[in-house]
Amino acid sequence: MTEDQQGRNGLDSRSTATADAVPSGAHASFAGRYAAGFALLPLMVVLVLAFGGAGTTGLAVWTAVLMIAFLICSPLRDGIPGRVIAEIAGVASFCFACYPGLLSWAMFGLFGDRTPGVSASALDQFAWFAGVGGLLIALIVVSFIRQMARAERSHLIRGLSHSVLDGVAMIAAPGWLFLPGYMALPDAGASNTAMFLSAIIVILLMLALVVASNWWMAEADPDEHARAPWLGIIVLPALLSAPLIPLASSIAALLG
Repeated sequence: MTEDQQGRNGLDSRSTATADAVPSGAHASFAGRYAAGFALLPLMVVLVLAFGGAGTTGLAVWTAVLMIAFLICSPLRDGIPGRVIAEIAGVASFCFACYPGLLSWAMFGLFGDRTPGVSASALDQFAWFAGVGGLLIALIVVSFIRQMARAERSHLIRGLSHSVLDGVAMIAAPGWLFLPGYMALPDAGASNTAMFLSAIIVILLMLALVVASNWWMAEADPDEHARAPWLGIIVLPALLSAPLIPLASSIAALLG
């Protein structure tokens, strides 16, 4: 092997090692390939709280912590107005999840019992999904109007997509409050087969979001003034995974 080839090989190996060690675009102090491992931690805390008997109150507190962390450390370029819109939508979704019975009564019980044979727990989840659907429609409309109202419409698609994703994460997060109800379904007579299949599907989808955080971390392009945007990426899989719980719970309840 010639000296030139040795030099090129040495340079290539050093470049590869440097690329592995260089912090990602989100200004993290660790290589982007470790993002998935860190993204598992918020989900592990959820499981510890659920199996530790923290109940809805404990999950509500942890969900609020994750939502606040994402708002403060968001890697998205949607600006202060986008964060405010996302926060308002998230608070509304959080209230829907904290008081699902009131929303369920307004939707299903106000004009009499239109849903015979469906449990109150399932109705609460259906009502939350209906509320979430309304919030998502409002989010898209408001975000679009906001982008159209800008004097300078550069990066229009990016601004709109980032605003919507910010709001979706906030709206989705309160789904974790339905985890105790999902865990109690076997005692309520739900089919073991339905519970097993729903749990497997939920776990696989959550792991897919966790693995995706590696790419999010590597390709992040946050605002220059963003505060610890890597932390926002770390908690994003936990926020987006939350609606899987009431969805699986609703399906298991209906099949049971």
